[in-house]
Amino acid sequence: MADFGEEQLKRISFHLLTFKNPKARQHILRHHVEISDFFRLEQRQLEVTGLFPDEIKAVRERNWAAAEKETARLEKNGIGIVFKGDEGYPPLLAEIYDPPDLLYVMGDRTLLAGEKLAVVGSRRGGAYGQAALNRILPPCCRAGLVIVSGMAFGIDSMAHRLALRENGATIGVNPGGLLHLSPPGNSALIRKIVEHGVVISEFPLDVTPRPFLFPVRNRIISGISRAVLVVEAAMRSGSLITARLALDQDREVLAVPGNIDSPLSQGTNCLLQQGAKAVTAAADILEEFGLAAPAIERSLANLGAKEKKLLDLCGENEVKDIDFLVEKLELSTAETLSLLMGLILKNLVVEEAGGYRRTFHG
Repeated sequence: MADFGEEQLKRISFHLLTFKNPKARQHILRHHVEISDFFRLEQRQLEVTGLFPDEIKAVRERNWAAAEKETARLEKNGIGIVFKGDEGYPPLLAEIYDPPDLLYVMGDRTLLAGEKLAVVGSRRGGAYGQAALNRILPPCCRAGLVIVSGMAFGIDSMAHRLALRENGATIGVNPGGLLHLSPPGNSALIRKIVEHGVVISEFPLDVTPRPFLFPVRNRIISGISRAVLVVEAAMRSGSLITARLALDQDREVLAVPGNIDSPLSQGTNCLLQQGAKAVTAAADILEEFGLAAPAIERSLANLGAKEKKLLDLCGENEVKDIDFLVEKLELSTAETLSLLMGLILKNLVVEEAGGYRRTFHG
């Protein structure tokens, strides 16, 4: 069993007891009852909190069985816990209203301390959203930002994949316990996030994702991040809920403008009308973090004539296959591949969907 002291078991027990009874939890926290004191309250004091009889019985008996069972499964499944107040707890999350007392963590927990950008958008996000992210995110990743999202299909998945491709610094926030990673159909991507980034949740291990838990999860996405970028969102969407939560948490809300005829642009364009910052390039985001864009110009200045011609042929939003590039360059396949490898190592080109694409605008 993982090594947890009595005070930590108390905190885990409190978390498990009050997760299903948020009204009681709010009453306890509003009255500034310390968790260590909570287990010393008298019967009548516990009753006025709104706890149910079985919950009161567990408190009075100082029953750590549920907490011990939870911690035993942590070790078995490669999951850790970060408590509020620990050095590894996300600094900005501690500042929000009602921050979770603990986070379940699977993967590289050091990423929780980094500068974080949340990226959210439609599950139906398509070519426009992908093109926007291709233009905007790579320089942000190379500048050291950790990309946070919800692991859903569409924009979430696009953002995670870009971050993994660039530097692996990405955080997935699960809408249930970490024994129920969601969505199941995205398991291959989620495994990569666990292997190269980190997945977190405030929910106990056995909690299955439910629709009413998504807004609760979304407050963590915005809460751990300095800014939230919205890409392709309809008027009624979880992404706009996250944007509203971000405003409540005093976070910067950023939005990619969209085609006025597209339903997936109505939400983002509405955010812009309400004062969100328009983002059309990485520099728009990096200035919010006080960061400079990576000096791609230095790499470009050192390119040879053949490399420059090849780079010009590689589209920013359109993948070019090797046959097209060989024909246009009038070089052998071997030489063309050698030039491509050099550009990939300089982070100027990426291999994608059976072809090659330029990673920057210009």
